[in-house]
Formats: sequence, C-alpha cells, structure tokens
Amino acid sequence: MGSETTWKVCGEEFEDMLSKMTEKLQGCKILRDDELVSMLKEGDYDGDGGFSPMEFCVLMFRLSPELMMESEALLDHALQQEFDSNFKFFLTYLIFYYV
Repeated sequence: MGSETTWKVCGEEFEDMLSKMTEKLQGCKILRDDELVSMLKEGDYDGDGGFSPMEFCVLMFRLSPELMMESEALLDHALQQEFDSNFKFFLTYLIFYYV
C-alpha cells in the first residue's frame, strides 16, 4: 500500500494518508499561518488547546459542505423511515381499536 504509517492515538489507529492527501489537494488554496491558527481556535470548543476526536470531526464537517449535505440526506432518510414505521403502527392501532 505504499509508505503509509499507522499511528495510534487515544487507543484508535489512524493511517497516515499525507501522500494521498497531497495528491488530492494540489491546486487547493494554501492557508496562511494566521488563517490556520484562526481555524484551529474556532474548532477548539473546550479551549484546552487541542482537538478531541469530536472537535476534529465537527470542524471537518463544518469545513466540508458536501459531507454535511450527505449527512443531512442520510438523516432525512432515517427520519422518514422512522416516521413511516410509526405512522403504520399508529394506523394499525386505530384500525384494531376502533373497528
């Protein structure tokens, strides 16, 4: 698979994908130091100077609108299925109760 390295952080294993990310990010905007610091401060919700896994995930979703749209579509689908299931249960209850 190449020269990727696996890192263990807080008991979780992460694969170093720097070389693959570098290929995909060619042509993307390079952040200045002050922009990067601002982004990191924005993502550090508890103010401890670091990112928890949840803070990192929230920041990545906020910075990646396509991830947010996909997540929203999945949530809408799940809610619709839940609604359909509950509605069928409710109709069944009405039919048996009133008939």
